[in-house]
Amino acid sequence: MFLYSNFGNNKVFGHQFGVVPYVVFPVFNKAKADYKLKLGLGLAYFTTSFDSTSNTANQLVGAPFSWDFKLFLYRSMYSSPNFNLFLGGGLSHESNGHIQMPNMGINSILLSLKGQFYTNNNPYNLPARIKGRNHASKKMFIYKREGLGIHEQSPSEGPKIGRKKPVYATSIGLGYTYNNHLKLRTGLTYKYYQQFNTHLREVDVEGLSDHPNINASAVVFYVGNEFLMSHFSIDTELGVNLFKPFYNKFHPSNKVGPTLLKVFATRLGINAYLFNTNKLPPHNFFIGGTLNANLAKADFTELSIGYTYQFK
Repeated sequence: MFLYSNFGNNKVFGHQFGVVPYVVFPVFNKAKADYKLKLGLGLAYFTTSFDSTSNTANQLVGAPFSWDFKLFLYRSMYSSPNFNLFLGGGLSHESNGHIQMPNMGINSILLSLKGQFYTNNNPYNLPARIKGRNHASKKMFIYKREGLGIHEQSPSEGPKIGRKKPVYATSIGLGYTYNNHLKLRTGLTYKYYQQFNTHLREVDVEGLSDHPNINASAVVFYVGNEFLMSHFSIDTELGVNLFKPFYNKFHPSNKVGPTLLKVFATRLGINAYLFNTNKLPPHNFFIGGTLNANLAKADFTELSIGYTYQFK
């Protein structure tokens, strides 16, 4: 979808334009009403962003380009052979993924009214499910990914604010592809933050600076899913930080919110595959762009390449 957004103060925020690929699928199938979940991730452009001299009031948008995330739940209000009317609500989030500070991001709760017109019979008016055997297909695969991210230093992460350093990531996993469209996986990811290593070498941090390489690393156990759409996919991942000493040291709060940021790691992005995923090729390669976060707080933006082997 192509979109335009206005946040009510053009002098501070300007105008937002975006391109967001999305996927819609049914949920609450046992409910009487028809519910759809819409998940999208794309690119947003702001005509006005933070400037240290002319626009210091804008602490939310630090760079002209940012990620644009959409999550909506829709309920069918009216349906006919040529028209559907949906009422929905959801969340919109724009953030540059910690590439450029400040990066507080914009979060919006939205109410949506959606009408869909059809020249032929409404594809949503499908017959009831066929009872009996489950014909779902399931294929096992293994997964390998290499990532390179960019992370800008925040006030808690070192003496030189605003410095950009790379983040290196290696991930392995295995899982199952269901019905050629859902690619569920689990595995481990290793991350190395050059930003953290530089800090530990510049500043003597008790308990960390003696081993800067190790303590600039993180190990994550994750579960993830890709929504496959031919040569493209929307990739989601939820992980648990098994090891991330630098972040834990510089975010010592024991309150619920900060503790959750230290425990959980999330990824959300878009992948482009060399071969059509609907055909389940045994070998496939992809490139992807991903927003990495500590739960819902941006960590770094990543470009990755990967390989999957699909068992017969």
